[in-house]
Amino acid sequence: MPRDARETPRAVDENPSFDALSAELGRWLIGEARLLPGNPEVLDQFCRRVAAAGVAIDRVSLHQRAFHPQYRGVSRIWRPGQPIEEKFLDHGIEKTATYIESPVRLVVEERQSLNWRLDGNDPLPFPVLDELREAGFTHYVMEPLVYAAGMVNAFAWATRRTGGFSGAEIWLFRDLLPSYAAVSELKALRRFIGGMLTTYIGAEAGRLVLDGQVRRGDVREITAALMLYDLRDFTLMSDRMSPRAVIRMLNSYFDCVMPPVEAHGGEVVEIMGDGVLAMFHQNGRDPGDACEAALAAATAGLAALGERNLRHPGTPLHAGVALHYGTVSYGNIGAGNRLDFTVIGPDVNLTARIERLCRELDRSLIMSEAFAGMVRRPTWEIGHFELRGFAKMQRLFELPPV
Repeated sequence: MPRDARETPRAVDENPSFDALSAELGRWLIGEARLLPGNPEVLDQFCRRVAAAGVAIDRVSLHQRAFHPQYRGVSRIWRPGQPIEEKFLDHGIEKTATYIESPVRLVVEERQSLNWRLDGNDPLPFPVLDELREAGFTHYVMEPLVYAAGMVNAFAWATRRTGGFSGAEIWLFRDLLPSYAAVSELKALRRFIGGMLTTYIGAEAGRLVLDGQVRRGDVREITAALMLYDLRDFTLMSDRMSPRAVIRMLNSYFDCVMPPVEAHGGEVVEIMGDGVLAMFHQNGRDPGDACEAALAAATAGLAALGERNLRHPGTPLHAGVALHYGTVSYGNIGAGNRLDFTVIGPDVNLTARIERLCRELDRSLIMSEAFAGMVRRPTWEIGHFELRGFAKMQRLFELPPV
């Protein structure tokens, strides 16, 4: 039968050195461990140190909740002599049998402390415990790992040693959990902040914010290839469709045009309703490389839309994309404590003006003269056009027909 691990006696008389070991590991956690890159490294080095001290751990797992648009949580499993096994858990896992029939649920939702002996023949309540017994494990303990913010995670350790863990060994882990939670939360928070910044303002903008570029007016000039996508007839579609249908449609569109940006080394700077503004930094490389990357991303996005329309002929989506090469101001604008990290400048405005011509000229892709002059493939001139806000007529180009 299970026992509440909180009822396990301290039992330091079994091995008085556990007091010293607990103090040593606690100092390491709040000292050196804080400087490690992330939670995988903390877990690995912590377990190595515990095992080196003579504690027979053969499996240690850390189950953490996460705030990320693509996954709900992450499980990491340490085994001696093996790389950390990392599994990212899908959103909605709380409703699956995998979670419901797991001891993690009791620990996370009810803050129970579980202590299971596996070396007998008693029935076990969870499939994972049967699997561990079959693998030769004799003892399994799981404890809540509580963060200061109130989030409850699960920390478990198991052994194959005959007789299982001693009371002193269980006490050692329990004594170290608050220190481990402090470091784990710090690493998780850093990852969370970085992930949220990347999700909402982009990877480079997020990095600059974390590096301290947070004051209004903190801007820098960069030269880059600019790409602006716009979905045609969005206003008409959104008027005829339910809000949920509009969201599904937009996500289907973004799934086509945004992944190629990242795949070709660019970054989405803004999502403006149905518009997507991306840039491809020169970053010291040949300007033609940045423009080639932008052109490749643009054509890949249009091709993905075409493939999507073949799968959904009843709801076709069409877009126009403008490409330009120029210099922009990149940084913080806004008022008070509400800022936007974005790009501004005449070249951004020119890109927007060019994109509006896609519908008027019935073109899916139009390039500025500056951009067309940088790419290493043939282009066709469409003509000279007067664009609002620009005194000079603009020569515009497209790709030749295939």
